[in-house]
Amino acid sequence: MNSEIVNYYSPNFDLTEKEVAQRTAPSYCKVPIWTPKEGQNLIRILPPWNERGLVFKVLALHWFGSKNNRVATLCLRQFQKRCYICEIIQKLLAAEVLTKETARVYYAVKRAFCNGLDLKELDKGVQIMSLPIKKVVQSLINYAKDPEYGDFTHPENGYDIKIEKETAGLYPDYNVIPARKSSPLPDKRYLKELYNLDDFENIWIVHSYDEQKELWNIYADVIRTEEEESDEIEEPKLPEDIPLEVGKKEIDLGV
Repeated sequence: MNSEIVNYYSPNFDLTEKEVAQRTAPSYCKVPIWTPKEGQNLIRILPPWNERGLVFKVLALHWFGSKNNRVATLCLRQFQKRCYICEIIQKLLAAEVLTKETARVYYAVKRAFCNGLDLKELDKGVQIMSLPIKKVVQSLINYAKDPEYGDFTHPENGYDIKIEKETAGLYPDYNVIPARKSSPLPDKRYLKELYNLDDFENIWIVHSYDEQKELWNIYADVIRTEEEESDEIEEPKLPEDIPLEVGKKEIDLGV
């Protein structure tokens, strides 16, 4: 009989359940988000979801985590609230755990969202599409303002959009090609299925400051310097107002 005493940890199933839920649920939206796939994508962008006439909803997000387990949270600064991710980035920079270059991947990134159809997967119906602003959306706006092309969202006279995505280096490149001819929507019923992209109760998930901290502690894969020997980071005194690094340089993470 083996009488050796082996120490072991007791399970915390409440924490385990929360961890599983976090890793399987969308991190910033309550419905699946469509993003361009590698190669050729064929989509139809649908009309505005309300009378204001905005085709795209622009939101700022922080991305972090490992390459195969990315997590996103809406930056709270855009809602005039303290954002834990913004603050921890500044703390890690001050403690020289991150450099200006390595910190860039954690800065808030602007992304444009719209209602659209993936014409290769029409069975999925209306989807919320996430598109990079500078590399895709600005091109779309330019086409819409060109009299030769016009409004790509029009149910009868709009046109399909081909988005070619190629990832050769760290960040993907996009090529936006409008259809040569206009065409009606595959089905007018899609106009009744638009998501209200202003709905922060039923569509978007806005994590609290404490929830952001918990997400960061679970998922963040912080790049540390080789000289660092301790995991403990001394919290430097922060300025009362920490500037948000949004819009200075858009970083497309291909998500």
